[in-house]
Amino acid sequence: MSISPSHNPDELIRRLDLRLLSAEQVQRIDELLSEVGEYGEVHLIVQKGELRYINKVESYKAWKSDDGHKK
Repeated sequence: MSISPSHNPDELIRRLDLRLLSAEQVQRIDELLSEVGEYGEVHLIVQKGELRYINKVESYKAWKSDDGHKK
């Protein structure tokens, strides 16, 4: 699906034709993805056919290699 840039947010939302997510949920998922850093995950938890939770998981290397750099 190709969505051309629009200066009208309402038009963009209409053209996206979202079925399960609200525009606010899409925005929050995008924010979490940008925050997750170098290692991480964003989990979408669906219950009874609707998005109930969004979990952000951040991971960090627990050790460094012999040369002082993270593996």
